[in-house]
Amino acid sequence: MMSYFRLFVLSIFLIFLYGCTSIKVHVPKTLSGAHEVQEHWMEVRSGAPDYDSKDPDIEIEYPNEDPERFVYFEDGFTSWTGWGKDYTNLYGPISKLIRKELNDHKEEYPGKHKIIIQKFRLESVDHCSYNQVNVEMEADIISSGKTWHYQFKDGIESRVTDCIATLATLPILLGWIIHLPYMGHRGNREDQVNQMGRVALLDFMEEIKKHSTDTKRTPNKRK
Repeated sequence: MMSYFRLFVLSIFLIFLYGCTSIKVHVPKTLSGAHEVQEHWMEVRSGAPDYDSKDPDIEIEYPNEDPERFVYFEDGFTSWTGWGKDYTNLYGPISKLIRKELNDHKEEYPGKHKIIIQKFRLESVDHCSYNQVNVEMEADIISSGKTWHYQFKDGIESRVTDCIATLATLPILLGWIIHLPYMGHRGNREDQVNQMGRVALLDFMEEIKKHSTDTKRTPNKRK
């Protein structure tokens, strides 16, 4: 029978596991440190400046966007029920993240851009023996009159799961001697979600930049 001490340790661990998820997805930029990254992107959430304001050169639409459902988490204990939990992004919804990047670095994205986001799906699905982090993004873009379609899909599969973490905790945390180095290499579920969200946003902004460059290089035929 499990001792009261082990039961206490397991209870504390489970509370920590489910209560400390922090989603921090943003467009990766070269900044001096984590504090500067958070300060830079928290502007979106604080509303200073107002990234909801209309800019004649930037138009972003996401008809089905729900800021409260930025990422979906499904744990290994209840995955068979189809139940999961939605989390918000600390730095705000994806439409505002893109708008901030375009506003702050207009020299990198010259021209007018209309972006209609059709889909943004970021999820972590725990199958107990393995975990899958999936990201999918799709959008239609008009860059200075030229229409193009964007589609991105990627994912990570690892053994960083809630079930394995719980099993590692049962023998008075001794299992973490093996599991912790692996988690340090692969990152926890939260780290993987943040990573894949940033990868998708970075890829999208790079494509915007490429199409902006193509538009910029188009010769002016007017005499």
